[in-house]
Amino acid sequence: QEEVFNCLGSGVLENAFSGYNACIFAYGQTGSGKSYSMMGTAEQPGIIPRLCNEVFRRIHETTCETLQYKVEVSYMEIYNERVRDLLDPKKSNKHHLKVREHKILGPLVDGLSILAVDSYQQIASLIEEGNKSRTVAATNMNAESSRSHAVFNITLTQILKDVEKDKTCPRFQFTGEKVAKISLVDLAGSERAGKTGAMGKRLEEGGNINKSLTTLGMVISALAERSNGKKEKFIPYRDSVLTW
Repeated sequence: QEEVFNCLGSGVLENAFSGYNACIFAYGQTGSGKSYSMMGTAEQPGIIPRLCNEVFRRIHETTCETLQYKVEVSYMEIYNERVRDLLDPKKSNKHHLKVREHKILGPLVDGLSILAVDSYQQIASLIEEGNKSRTVAATNMNAESSRSHAVFNITLTQILKDVEKDKTCPRFQFTGEKVAKISLVDLAGSERAGKTGAMGKRLEEGGNINKSLTTLGMVISALAERSNGKKEKFIPYRDSVLTW
């Protein structure tokens, strides 16, 4: 787990503190260890707890009079193309949350809980509570198969200040903010109905999972073609809630 974090998580963290948005998602067949890699266990924590712990370690080391931080988190799952708030499951059980387009912020989930945190312990507690609300079920290939995509977002805001040059009474003047968003995604596993033995509700879940993963692949492929200088290609972001 530590080796995986050093290869993937440390670079993402460097980019976030430099003000760049970043994303890590675990993709693969059901039962291949995606949730273990992202969440881990108490003895072997995964990428998400290690990264959160490292965020606050760096904040503690670099906070000073001219640099302060604000950390906010949200946790949601996408189940059958519908969004549920894992930090307030009762609310989203009554009304599924909708993805909307904001003129400045871009796509956002309307009504999603965004909580301010000031320690790793607070994040660990929120993750533990959120995981209790995740949708899991047994299939022939996995006794605790994730039936939804889980998205844990960390918004890191760096508040920059200048010191006015007055030795008798130094004052701090707000100069700006640097904001970065880290999205950590535990995708549901791709699966074949024949191997998982899915029927009824499980079969419907599997169909929606595969549809969203196919859309994700198409979006990544289209972005890769565009970056290689090929002709303008349509990117199907809105074909799935996952990619929107």
